[in-house]
Amino acid sequence: MPITLQEIKEHKDYYGLHNLNDMSGDEYRRALADGAFFWIDHDDCVRSTYSQEILATNREQLDAIIEHLQKYRVRMSIKP
Repeated sequence: MPITLQEIKEHKDYYGLHNLNDMSGDEYRRALADGAFFWIDHDDCVRSTYSQEILATNREQLDAIIEHLQKYRVRMSIKP
């Protein structure tokens, strides 16, 4: 089911995700800890909080996601 603009607003309001550029590292870590972006379900699958889509079903897949994100890490700037 498509996500509506209202659901996007509610999600951002609930987790305080109005402008990621303005969030401190601590605020971002708190959002991560609160499950704003993803969470692990009762079957130990990592899911998107936003869409409920399963992102990884086992440790090998999770490791692959982490490896992939590491490639993005070297491209991103360090926030001043």
